[in-house]
Amino acid sequence: MHRGTSFEDSFHRLSEMAEQLEAGGLTLAEATSRFEEGMKLVQFCNELLNNAELKITELKESYRSAGAQSGFDVLEEEDSDE
Repeated sequence: MHRGTSFEDSFHRLSEMAEQLEAGGLTLAEATSRFEEGMKLVQFCNELLNNAELKITELKESYRSAGAQSGFDVLEEEDSDE
């Protein structure tokens, strides 16, 4: 995958390929090629999601630390929703 490709573009391409596979009419070689590309897209999207989750966790911890130092929990309201 190109590292400049967005999650949204990759997910859209993955959706298109799934529709093509479900519709049938592809040769075995075409279906295999789409499946292979789809698996690469899934891996790429998972990597992006994992990185986003890690960044969010790090930001929450950073803000939680800042709140503890100031005596104010900046994430208190958000955490009560979880």
